[in-house]
Amino acid sequence: MAKARRTTGTSRTTGRVTVRNRRNRTYDGFDYVYGSAAPKYEYDEAFYTGKDAHTKVRVRKNRARQAHMNPGYVLFMIIAMTVMATILISYISLQSKITSSVRNISSLESQLSTLRAANDEKFNQINSSYNLEEIKDVAITELGMKLPEKDQIIPYTNAETDYV
Repeated sequence: MAKARRTTGTSRTTGRVTVRNRRNRTYDGFDYVYGSAAPKYEYDEAFYTGKDAHTKVRVRKNRARQAHMNPGYVLFMIIAMTVMATILISYISLQSKITSSVRNISSLESQLSTLRAANDEKFNQINSSYNLEEIKDVAITELGMKLPEKDQIIPYTNAETDYV
C-alpha cells in the first residue's frame, strides 16, 4: 500500500506552514526541499531589482537625490573639513611642543646632576683640605686666642625650636 500524501490547505498570505508532501514544505512563501536534489528556482527579477512601476520611480528618485549635491551641504562639509584640519594641525603642534619641552627638561636635569656632583666633590675637597687642630694651634699661638674657662661657659636652653 502506498502512503497517502498529507496536505493542508492554508493560504500563503497568513504566513502559516503549508505542507505539500513529506519532502517539500513551504514556510512563508519559500520552498524548502529535504534531500540531496536541489531544485531550480525561478528568479523574480522585478522583486530584487525594483523593476515594477512603483519601485522603479522610488529607486530613481533615491538615486537622483544621492547624485545631487546641495550647495549648503557642500559648504557645511568644507567648513567641517577646515575645522577638522585646524584641530589636527594644532594638536600636532602641541604634541611637538610637548616633545621638545620633555627633551629640554631632560637635558636640564642632566646638567643639574652634573653640577650637583661637581659641587659635592668641591665641598668634600674643601672639608678635607684643612685640619681643625692645626687651625686651633695657629689661633692660640700666633693670634693669642684663649680657650674659655669653666665659669665663662653659660648653657642656653631654647624653649622653642628657633635659631638663636
